Amino acid sequence: MRIRLLSVAALAVVLAGCGHAEPAAPPPAPPVQQPPAPAPDPAAGSDVELGSSPTLTAIKQRKKLMVGVRADQPAFVTRDPAGGYRGFDADLARDLAQRMGLNPDTQVQFRRLPPTLLRDAVGAGNVDVLLGGTADVPQLTQIPYAVTDTERNLVIKSDDPKLADELRGMLQAAVADGTWQRLADANLTPQGISARP
Repeated sequence: MRIRLLSVAALAVVLAGCGHAEPAAPPPAPPVQQPPAPAPDPAAGSDVELGSSPTLTAIKQRKKLMVGVRADQPAFVTRDPAGGYRGFDADLARDLAQRMGLNPDTQVQFRRLPPTLLRDAVGAGNVDVLLGGTADVPQLTQIPYAVTDTERNLVIKSDDPKLADELRGMLQAAVADGTWQRLADANLTPQGISARP
């Protein structure tokens, strides 16, 4: 009788389980969308400016502006016995270097160039900028910076238009803040050279 009771109880449990359906498992939750990671800030921890001139970036990394000056124009630049460069073009080059974030006294390197080497020095990359030159070939660009009896130009390679824009902005800033006029008054006026930006 005891076996009969156990089998009846087991049968009752089985039959009770058959009458009730187990609740269905809930559908899996959709994956949570993570917001995209923010782009790195170019100003944070980097000296390279995105979208800037490659030449200007190279100058800043090198920590030196290489400037070509004309050896045949002593009214605009001369070399003193101690090896230093003086004159309007030299002072303007130092001002540009300072506007680039360089030390104008120690991070400007001058190269006196005879007329026959002016174009090649810029084209070959031996200087970053040439003061007092002309851009008579397509590979070079000229940016006027002074008008005396002729127009004086800053010459660079034409493959870096952003550098041309940067230099034009620096020259305009030098005119706007009075630096250009102070340099002309100190260097050109005493020689009787009339100049305007």
